[in-house]
Amino acid sequence: MLLPRTALILLALTAAALPAPAVAATPVTSYLDCSAATNGTGSLTSPWNSLAAANAHVFGPGDQLLLKRGATCLGTLRPQGSGAPGAPVTLAGYGTGAARPVVSGDPASAEQAAVHLHNVEQWELRELEITFPDPAATKRERNGLLVEIADLPDGVGSHYLVDDVYVHDVNGDATKWSNGIQFRVSGTVTPTNFDDVLVQNSRITRVDREGLTNRSTWMCRPSYGTGDGCGSTVNWRPSTRLIFRGNTISDTGGDGIVVRAADHALVEHNLAYDLAMRPMGSNAGVWTINSDYTTVQYNEVHHVRRLSDNNDGMAFDSDYGNTGVVFQYNHSHNNEGGFMLFCGACGAGSSSTGTVVRYNLSRADKSRWLFAVGEKNAQMYHNTVYLPAGSTTAIIQDGSGTSATRLTGNLFHNLGTGGYTGFGSSVYQPADFGWTANTFFGNHPASEPADPEKLTTDPGFTNPGGSTPEDYRLSANSPSRASGSVISGNGGRDWFGAPVPAVCRPDRGFQQASTFDDTACAPANAVRNPGFETGALSPWTSYGGVTVDSADAHSGTRAVRVGPAQAAAEQVVTLAPNTTYRLSGWGRVSATGTELSLGVKQYDTLGSTTRAAFTATGWSEGATTFTTGPGATSARVYCYARSGTGYGWCDDVTVVPA
Repeated sequence: MLLPRTALILLALTAAALPAPAVAATPVTSYLDCSAATNGTGSLTSPWNSLAAANAHVFGPGDQLLLKRGATCLGTLRPQGSGAPGAPVTLAGYGTGAARPVVSGDPASAEQAAVHLHNVEQWELRELEITFPDPAATKRERNGLLVEIADLPDGVGSHYLVDDVYVHDVNGDATKWSNGIQFRVSGTVTPTNFDDVLVQNSRITRVDREGLTNRSTWMCRPSYGTGDGCGSTVNWRPSTRLIFRGNTISDTGGDGIVVRAADHALVEHNLAYDLAMRPMGSNAGVWTINSDYTTVQYNEVHHVRRLSDNNDGMAFDSDYGNTGVVFQYNHSHNNEGGFMLFCGACGAGSSSTGTVVRYNLSRADKSRWLFAVGEKNAQMYHNTVYLPAGSTTAIIQDGSGTSATRLTGNLFHNLGTGGYTGFGSSVYQPADFGWTANTFFGNHPASEPADPEKLTTDPGFTNPGGSTPEDYRLSANSPSRASGSVISGNGGRDWFGAPVPAVCRPDRGFQQASTFDDTACAPANAVRNPGFETGALSPWTSYGGVTVDSADAHSGTRAVRVGPAQAAAEQVVTLAPNTTYRLSGWGRVSATGTELSLGVKQYDTLGSTTRAAFTATGWSEGATTFTTGPGATSARVYCYARSGTGYGWCDDVTVVPA
């Protein structure tokens, strides 16, 4: 509607009294040439000639700090000011030629890093060369690039890009505060985290101790345990959108890449080799600790050393405090400490749960394929392992703690003498590991596990002993084709990117060589109400304490709870005679010392029975196979609290043709 004249006059007067909108500052490009004889104003024709001049300037949104290519600046670059979303501050080079601008830390200084971004955000670094050498080899905390935030007012440091940066010769000490590149959250007042960090296409070499890492003082939670001063404190605040991609890490004194206190971090397409080269304690190639749902994929790690002070030395590690970490599509070879470490019990009162290791290739790794030092509800499936003649590598070396791990569809081509052993005073605990549809070819030690669908025939690699993943493809007549076990949520592809079955039986190992049509081989589940989602027990029957539990389920919203022992839920299923079936399902128990059985009986006239046992408190999958007798048309499936004082749960029970 139209406003009265007096109202229009008042609006005009009010508008005239308001201050004019602030005009955004025009982005400024500043130039630094440390080879210039005199200090200038920071322009292209009159550049600054010292890091001190650049450090005194406060940068703003859209600004650039460009360093002269081929010139070396001695000291620490510690710029001030932040960019803004869509207008970051850029730190890069200018001039002609292929030489990079160099920032070299001063060994005589007490600085922590050659380039130190402190409590700034929205920065992008490109095409720099950073080094922090010390000809006198005096070891102390040193970093090439250190990005550090502490007690930020809003608690978040946002947007950091490091692209095509070369970090080398950083003479740090043996502490994990010394790195090639580290993103560090300090402070104890305001909970703070990084968000949106991308380090890509960069090279880090000849650094002590670690290559590319992050860390945080806001790290305490129950699964991390009571160490590192945590006690009963709970202050875990993870960094988010953390990505390390396409980097090359080599010649480190210790670890290659480490993710700490992060949520949904991504580590992919990195090459890491010649790691843990100097005596600096226990170190590994690529690992994550105290983080949730980290994905480590498409990385190649080789020649991690295992010196006398290093208990680790493997390519990959799911350490303590983790939940739901996935290691997939990686290539590990010639690592002195092996392929994989589960270290959930490595901290004081710590744990890890739900680690998945799938579709990886491990060849000629040493010491042990898996070093198991505590893990809850882990899955290792469809991995290919090649151990050459003369190898003494153990398939599993069992350390302290319980490592509840299900191994399915893996392919072990073991021409060496290693088997299944303990570490130190620990002994191998077969009950910690469940095996289904694995291939064991070559050496068969007395400790080789039972597997209801074990194959021992030659898998028929195209070129066993070769140096490329292509050498470990399955030949056309391989018995390991179409004989694996379907895993729900299997990632959808193999190492080479080919789709994998969701219903049909997959190939064993890291490659899906066979073609398949899931619509043509979908089996009908003979079990009715397999996930108890009707809310009622029927058509299952029961004896003892049995109830449908809506508070604890593997999938959906319900499962069946049985116990304390002895109690069971049972169902008679209709089957065909002279047919091999696979019974599978998920189970867990409430307390150590309790055993739950998912089994089947009355399928032949011999009184045969077979079962999968569950003793872990976390959900895990179990499976077994059976063959019906000539006149059998049914069998009885049961979920049975067999022993102990706790409860057991079963869910997602299936009986399908094998």
